[in-house]
Amino acid sequence: MFFVSYGVDRELETIDFDEVNRLAEQHRPKLIVAGASAYTRTINFDKFAEISKSVGAKLMVDMAHISGLVAAKVHPSPVGLADIVTSTTHKTLRGPRGGLILQTTNYPRH
Repeated sequence: MFFVSYGVDRELETIDFDEVNRLAEQHRPKLIVAGASAYTRTINFDKFAEISKSVGAKLMVDMAHISGLVAAKVHPSPVGLADIVTSTTHKTLRGPRGGLILQTTNYPRH
């Protein structure tokens, strides 16, 4: 197992989806992880889903830092696009400390 990170376009200061696509084609990952703790732009989950599907990878989104914005419908939701979505209940949702995992497919238990 290894980790390959993608970057931000220096001029636009947005996720460089050309780089994400190139890295996905090059490494053919089983899982692509999206989400950020210090990214001030809207995350294009549609594009992440498109790239993930093109290489046969699962898409996991950690939306802990934007789940309140998603709940308020001011940021696009990854639910329905990502295979797995994780979040916390205590960061932007402001609930008691906890976490949640959402999935679109029934994965076998091991």
